[in-house]
Parts: sequence; C-alpha cells; structure tokens
Amino acid sequence: MRSFTLENYGDQLDKQVLHMDQGLCYCPEFRATRRMHDYPSRKLQLARAVYRGELEANEYIAGLLFQSILSRQGERWQNFGEDANEYTDVMLLCREMMVKKGFAGSILTEFRKVLDENRGHIISTDSVLDEKWTRHIPVDEGSKAYLLLDDATYAHASGSARGIGELLFAKGVAVRPEVEATFAGFEYFAYGLIDEGIAHMGGMIERLEQKGIDTVITLCGQTQYLLKVFAPRLGLRHSLKIINLLELGSGMKTDAPAYLYAGSFYLRYLAMAETINALLENRSETPIRNCAEFTPLYLADKRINKLTIWQKPVTAEYMLLGMDEKIQRKILDDAITDIKKGTQSKVIAFEPFAYDVLSRALGTNKVIYFADALNA
Repeated sequence: MRSFTLENYGDQLDKQVLHMDQGLCYCPEFRATRRMHDYPSRKLQLARAVYRGELEANEYIAGLLFQSILSRQGERWQNFGEDANEYTDVMLLCREMMVKKGFAGSILTEFRKVLDENRGHIISTDSVLDEKWTRHIPVDEGSKAYLLLDDATYAHASGSARGIGELLFAKGVAVRPEVEATFAGFEYFAYGLIDEGIAHMGGMIERLEQKGIDTVITLCGQTQYLLKVFAPRLGLRHSLKIINLLELGSGMKTDAPAYLYAGSFYLRYLAMAETINALLENRSETPIRNCAEFTPLYLADKRINKLTIWQKPVTAEYMLLGMDEKIQRKILDDAITDIKKGTQSKVIAFEPFAYDVLSRALGTNKVIYFADALNA
C-alpha cells in the first residue's frame, strides 16, 4: 500500500497554502499573468478547499492546478529554507485528486495519445537518431553500467552524442549495449497519474536490476531527480548507484565568455548550482549592476553569470500539455530578457528541453549543449 498520498501529506498541504508572498515576484506564472490565482499558495488554497469539501471540484480549478510548469520558482521554500520537495509533492497529489474526480480529461487524453503514437515514448524515436547514438557510445556486453538516455536528450541533444561518447571513453566507461531512448515517466506524475507513474518507474528499476546493472548514468537533471530523490519518496527502494554525466566531467572548456543556463531540475530540484558553477571558473570577474536580484552577472573571461536557485525558467522540463501558449511565451521572454543582459558570446544549456527552446529563441550558433563543453 503506497504512503505517497494526499491523506499523508495533510500537514504539508496546510503549510503550503499559507500566504508567504515574499516569492510572488519570482513565480514565473504570476509574472506572466499578474493574476493571484497563478501564485503557488493560491492554487493549493483552492485544491485544499476541494479536498476538505469546502468547494465543489470543477474544470476551472483543475485548469488552474495544471497551469504550472512545476519549476519550483517562487515557492515558499526559497525564502524560508524549508524542504524544497513539499510543494511539488503536494501539487502532484492534488492533481491526482482532480483526475480521480473526473477532471483534466482532455490533458490525459492527449498524453495517452502521444504515448500510443510513439510506442511508449513522449517523442518519436527515429532510426537515424538510433544510429547516431549507438555509433558513438562505448558499449560492453559485460558492463554493469546503464546509460539512461531519456527521451528529451535523445531527441534534442543528439548532436552531442559524440561528445558524450568521447567523455565516457576517456573515463574508461563502457555501458550496456541497450543504448536507446527511454521514457522515464515524469509526465505520469505531472498529470496526476501517480499509480501509473509508480508502476512505470518501478518496472524500469526492476528490469535494470534483473539485468545485473548496478550503476545508472543519467544525462539530465530530471532523470537524476527521479531515480535518486523521488523514487525513495514513492517507496521505490533500490540499490542502483545513480551518477549524472556532470559528475564524470572535470571542469568545462570555453573559448569565449559564456552564460550558463542550468534549468529547474539541476538548480531547484537537485540544488546543484555550486557544483555547476565550479565547472567553469573565471580567472577574473567584475560584477555588473544591470542584472536581476539574486542572479549575479559579471564581466568575466569564462562564466559571466553565477547560478543560483533564482535563475528564471525558460520552459517546463517535461512534455507540457494543457498550458496556455501565451503564458509559456511570456515565461520564456521574461527569462530571455535576463539572459540578454549578459555580455556572453554563447549560452551553455544543461537541460534538453531548455536547449531546444533556447536554440530556437537565440539561434543555434549561440547555444551549445553542456556535454560538448565538458572536460574528461
């Protein structure tokens, strides 16, 4: 019997609805709409009222709960040093409550349609991309290491397959021959399908363990979070060693000043800001004043910004459904405004969804993927 339930998160739900509005000006959805119902505590106020029977569930409330990119930006934990997992956990459980009450059906229908059309993936797998990845990744039949090639990295960062393969080779790492796109399952949880998400992730973990795999190498923050942090919270215990590709690198290289964009999973879910900052250290840097509060910019030779938990999200880091496209655009434009204040020659993106969005917004010649800049 699962313990990850709204009934067991009652105290956390109560705390998250408190009006601690110090984070209001950092919440991407509120910044986009200027409407209080798009602030985290207000969304959960409505959800708690439904949970307690004080309000009748309806499609309007469901829509507000699903109108969030789950970035963890502008939530109360950022100001009060609380557990950063609590709001996300409660939000997912409240979405599940609304789904069980029969709402958000159009989102679920679209999600299942995507999975059906792509044979269990959130993207279309392609023989050309399959060949690109398998050509470059070092493999060994006897390896106990598995490369978790998530769908987003597979699709958006295939140009970095060679760089990833070269890094693994330089580190003497060969992985299992099954180098293929893997749907990790975060979208199940994002859309309130908690039981299905647990079954999907549990099955994935079981299959890995049955093959004798003892080490999983993740390529993005989302899969690192799912297996290292979220799985135990769901009751999915495992003995797998989870290593992110960033942990295999020894610093980064750049031939021109670069702005680092790390993404929500690395910065706010995994708290890896300082780890990533340390990958690219400046010989000289001078702070500049024309930057947003808590996100410093520099005149520097290598890294022109300091990553913090406050870096604005450019997009959701999962397949986003049911979100107003105008709000998505405003969230992106807001973050791009900050990025353009920097003196960088290029942007280094650490997250596949963001890499895709930033490449289209800024131009492919100005954005590179982090795997191509990692030193072995």
